[in-house]
Amino acid sequence: MKNFNRQDLSRLSSWPQIAGPFAAGLFPQSALVISNTPGVEPGVSLCRSLLCEEREASSACRCRSCHTDFAGHPDIHLLIPSPHTIKVADVRIAVQSLLYRPLWSPVRIIWIQAAETLTPESANLLLKAVEEPAPYVHFVLTTNNPDQVLPTIRSRCQRFVIADPDSQPIDSLPPDWMMARPLLPDHVVQAARFARMQFRQSYQRHWLGIWEELWQAYDALAANANQDIVREHLRQLWARR
Repeated sequence: MKNFNRQDLSRLSSWPQIAGPFAAGLFPQSALVISNTPGVEPGVSLCRSLLCEEREASSACRCRSCHTDFAGHPDIHLLIPSPHTIKVADVRIAVQSLLYRPLWSPVRIIWIQAAETLTPESANLLLKAVEEPAPYVHFVLTTNNPDQVLPTIRSRCQRFVIADPDSQPIDSLPPDWMMARPLLPDHVVQAARFARMQFRQSYQRHWLGIWEELWQAYDALAANANQDIVREHLRQLWARR
């Protein structure tokens, strides 16, 4: 599993369909997360957020779960196609791991990438665990092809459909976009996309500088920096465009 990048821990806020229930403590134990954009994998941000040991931290989280590769984390079991399907033997090992309570995190997770590649036998074995999970267990299934996920699995999971912000064209921004209250990381994502588009159209290098500073502001907001300070910085930055 690759190392996470700087967006992994906080990008959940860019997907309100997931972030809303998560923030309210209403995120289901079994979720089917559907991305409309091939190559976009929301499972990283979601699993990182579920595993975090300091969800109420007022600054950038430094817990061991947020700074450990998935491959070395004891509370997540990742299932991926090998090579083309997820086999019953792999599911059996994952399900058996749920007999143990979490070691580091509040939850224990089975994350199934490309859930459409579950074989019927694998899905049937998984189904028994999904129907009656222990209170500390979460199943996260991600897919770009929801119609190919077996109906028995789909019916047991709450469905979330997301779109990657970078896949949606943006032609303009309100002049006072940075005055939104609250100012969310997603507002800065939209501005960064706009700045990148301006550079691609004009090849004016100052748009690259604006783009870089916007991502710095994104990181600050994600770390719960003072919104008024970030908002004033963005106002001055936008005035220079």
